[in-house]
Amino acid sequence: MRLSQITARTILGLGVLALTAAGCAAPDEGDAGSSGGKSAGAVGTVSKDDAAIAKLPANLKTSGTVRVASGVSFPPMEFFAADNKTVEGFDADLGKALGEALGVNFEFSNVNFDGIIGGLEAGRYDLAITSMLDKKVRQEKVDFVDYLKSGVAIMVAKGNPAKVTGADSLCGHKVAVEKGSTGDLTVDDVSAKCTAAGKPAVEKQPFPDQTSAVTALQSSRADAVVALDLTLAYNVKQSNGAFEVVGEPFDTLPIGIAIPKNNPDLRDAVQLALKKVVASGVYDQLLAKWNLEKQALKDAPINSGTA
Repeated sequence: MRLSQITARTILGLGVLALTAAGCAAPDEGDAGSSGGKSAGAVGTVSKDDAAIAKLPANLKTSGTVRVASGVSFPPMEFFAADNKTVEGFDADLGKALGEALGVNFEFSNVNFDGIIGGLEAGRYDLAITSMLDKKVRQEKVDFVDYLKSGVAIMVAKGNPAKVTGADSLCGHKVAVEKGSTGDLTVDDVSAKCTAAGKPAVEKQPFPDQTSAVTALQSSRADAVVALDLTLAYNVKQSNGAFEVVGEPFDTLPIGIAIPKNNPDLRDAVQLALKKVVASGVYDQLLAKWNLEKQALKDAPINSGTA
């Protein structure tokens, strides 16, 4: 999700969205930890799951570390703390809980979103926890253990000066997206429908990370941002009235942990560990902590995305 990473912890200033460390580079591999973040109630620990550990590949048992690719600019799912190193958010907390169940450490690395699947295929990372929608086209390269569900939404400036009412009204508008993300792909589809109907194409503005897309809307360089509803809801909440979401989320799909196709043992180990996290009650605690109860998906299905 993110080329020249900006810290994704958003802070309010003078009624608009400001960023704590604009332009900071992505940290070196292994710099990012996986701590909690915005505490909203106690979160318990997860005991080890012997069945899950038995499935864990031998090299990961030996190293004690699972290398996690994540585009760390997507609050409340993953974003940097004020130190620009520590990864916070739901995904970071979930990685910690999965590591407890498996008896290993989940080590997060900041990776451009559009390079994550390639990094998995090349063996640079063991899996990805990065709010990635489980889509059929992605299932050709990775397996997903699904853990949330989310739809696409549209965010505009408060008062909606561009009069955007939904996807079909984006024709001719400047729309900011994160490069390679679901918002990016969605805008391509919308733009094709616009031109097929004889309307002007969407003026898509792809950015290396979600924070930059939001900043484009804040600075009036874009008329709207298209992204997953869970991050846009967070942006609206943190914006002190600067933004609003128009219409209802659409194209809802599961969000999954992406694992290389050639590692079914790791996939099965992660699925068992996720089921342990759910059964322990920690999953519900994390949903409450990050206000994601509406996005719950508790049965840990594999490749349940159908679109």
